[in-house]
Amino acid sequence: MAGKKDFDIFTMQLINNFLGSATDEMNRVVVRTSLSPITRDAHDFQCGLCMGNGEMIMEGDGTVLHSLVYPGLISEWLKENRDNTYPGDIIITNDPYSGASHLPDVYLYRPIFVGDEIAAWSVSGGHQRDVGGMTPGSCPHNSTDIFQEGLRFAPLKLYERGEPNETFFEILSCNSRAPDIVKADIGAHCGACIIGEQRFRELVDEYGWDTLKPYLDGLMDYSERLTRAEIEALPDGTYDFVDYLDDDGNNPGKPVPIRLKITVAGDQIDYDFTGTAPQVKGGMNNPLGSVRSAVMTAMRLMINPDIPRNGGAWRPVKVTVPEGTLFNPVLPGPVASRGGTAQRAADVLIGCQVTIRPEKMMACSSGQDTLVNIAAPDENGDLFILMETVFGGWGGRLGGDGNEICSPPITNNSKIPIESNENVYPDILYGQVALAPDSEGAGTHRGSMAVIREWQYVGKEEALVQIRVDRQDFSPYGVSGGHAGARLKATVLSAGQADCNMGKSTFTLYPSDSLRIQSAGAGGWGDPLERDPALVLDDVRNEKVSLKRARKTYGVAIDKETMKVDGKKTRRLRRRAKRRSSAPRER
Repeated sequence: MAGKKDFDIFTMQLINNFLGSATDEMNRVVVRTSLSPITRDAHDFQCGLCMGNGEMIMEGDGTVLHSLVYPGLISEWLKENRDNTYPGDIIITNDPYSGASHLPDVYLYRPIFVGDEIAAWSVSGGHQRDVGGMTPGSCPHNSTDIFQEGLRFAPLKLYERGEPNETFFEILSCNSRAPDIVKADIGAHCGACIIGEQRFRELVDEYGWDTLKPYLDGLMDYSERLTRAEIEALPDGTYDFVDYLDDDGNNPGKPVPIRLKITVAGDQIDYDFTGTAPQVKGGMNNPLGSVRSAVMTAMRLMINPDIPRNGGAWRPVKVTVPEGTLFNPVLPGPVASRGGTAQRAADVLIGCQVTIRPEKMMACSSGQDTLVNIAAPDENGDLFILMETVFGGWGGRLGGDGNEICSPPITNNSKIPIESNENVYPDILYGQVALAPDSEGAGTHRGSMAVIREWQYVGKEEALVQIRVDRQDFSPYGVSGGHAGARLKATVLSAGQADCNMGKSTFTLYPSDSLRIQSAGAGGWGDPLERDPALVLDDVRNEKVSLKRARKTYGVAIDKETMKVDGKKTRRLRRRAKRRSSAPRER
């Protein structure tokens, strides 16, 4: 075994770089072999490598919300199955009550042996097209227990010593509306796990396990030391924040509170969700594994981004979530639409962290990757299921405006190109993909605009649609005097009737009908009256902000003939606005 005198940081960094390249290659395997746009285009999956005990060595650049699921799954598997795990095995599960997320998220993990020792694990998994349940896409918002949500399977062997579990594949085929696609995508994740094992073995062959293992342990210790130093530099104290889901998916108009208290003490940080709502009757409950991932992702926004992304960075972080609550439900609580809740957790996390390190945080993002599932028979009579998420963008921040058309900070997804979906689903046409004017959270640094995405159904038979929306009742918050962003709108456009506004719902779309989602706008940072008039003018010229809003909200007078800022009128408008805002209000 290498002693301390043989240990050098340069070799450790080379090993870390190699691990990063290995997970990048694993990601590419999934993207190039998946049949689903939600995987190959939106990247709603994650690959990585874990130590033998499950601790993450390297997480990939996929959906980071999946990362902290694996350590728990592996450690639980080893409690009962250490002596029943062999080279060539691949374990698979989607069970939220065994440590997974919700039923469409399928996780695979493959042991990597050195001699008789499980030295590491190669992991890959993510969102699948359909695993049964009440609605196509397996994400019902209105389920009342998990048994309505689809096929649930506790951790089991998909492959044992390299041999496939044909019985499982048969069961899966009988319970999915898109079995061929799901089996192909699971195969893509199997391929990634095999590539991960091959690359890890290259490291073992080059360094020898007795030398490599101390470097891997040292790499995680290094991340822990750097993270503790970053936390220690934060101001000690207790900080709190609250935000709300519009509803639980079954009871419209009844908000669901999410409360967080963060305590910084020395080199440790505690995220305590005590006070968050009890688990709800609808499908918006969120299992504990993805809550931990949301916490870690948010915490990393406060610290040096160059710290290696492994389990060592998570050691100083404590997460407290009482059992039987929204973020730690108990069986048989429904969890199918948990993705929306996880992202509201991110809003709460960032909102709370603004008071700890404001220069690193942003105002509230659009708050949802609004989920859309559209299912109908195609021209051959085969069922298709379009699955897509609609992103708005990020909130304003001290360094600039919010990024447009960007997934919430905890997901790291990409938008699906309309050309990709129109090719895969010819009965779906896109009527509009645009930014919504005057929807930004105004500020010195404005939030991103709301994004409009419109699907027209041109099939011959009725289509069934399920949407998961939120931020219709609670706007994305602004920071430091910044304004809130516009609220989300969901509309069905039908030639034969007036437009119909929709909440979380499952409904029929008839031929020639359209579904239009306008995401929420993101929150602004700082007083809008302090925004550079040149930036306001630029937004007006690009039709992001109207002349009226420029004048009323930002106090910027723009001549509509010359399209230039009138400096004198602008200064006068802003002085008046500031006097009004500082004047005492009558009670």
